[in-house]
Amino acid sequence: MKLAGAFALTLLVAACGVGDPGDPGPGSGGMNPTGRVCGAVLSTTGTFAPDTAHPQPTDSEGCWPYGTWTFTAKVETNECMQQPPMPLPQYQIRVDYSLNADGDPVQDYTFTTDPNARHVVKVSQGGAGLCEGELQIFSADGKVVYLLKPELYGDGSLLGDGEYGVFNDDQWPF
Repeated sequence: MKLAGAFALTLLVAACGVGDPGDPGPGSGGMNPTGRVCGAVLSTTGTFAPDTAHPQPTDSEGCWPYGTWTFTAKVETNECMQQPPMPLPQYQIRVDYSLNADGDPVQDYTFTTDPNARHVVKVSQGGAGLCEGELQIFSADGKVVYLLKPELYGDGSLLGDGEYGVFNDDQWPF
């Protein structure tokens, strides 16, 4: 029971990224916390399928191996009764590489579930796994935001957290 409580507290603390105080507002690459109407805490789970035909070059930077990242999002807690979160049945991110102007490989991220959606994909070395991804998905008006953070583990599994937020103002950073 203590472990479950500690996990829930950790999940709530980790999910405070949408609308954190000090984040810059819309158009400047961050969320606007003053316009937040409500939120929900999510969890993510899934698997990684490596691209065996095109393995990651040894001189490539980045911690997300090439392949397809497939995961789901589950609502853990919700305070958005008027506009509750409705996660998609699954999310997929494809990681490939291309060569930059110097001929060095760089990672390319594609949100294959809906490439035309307003979205941002980021990857960092961190979190509890080998790597942590971040997929932000924005509604057409930018007032509904999903922040999904799957983490890759050595066995190819993806586990993580996320959150959902409804805002009065457009949160799209571009």
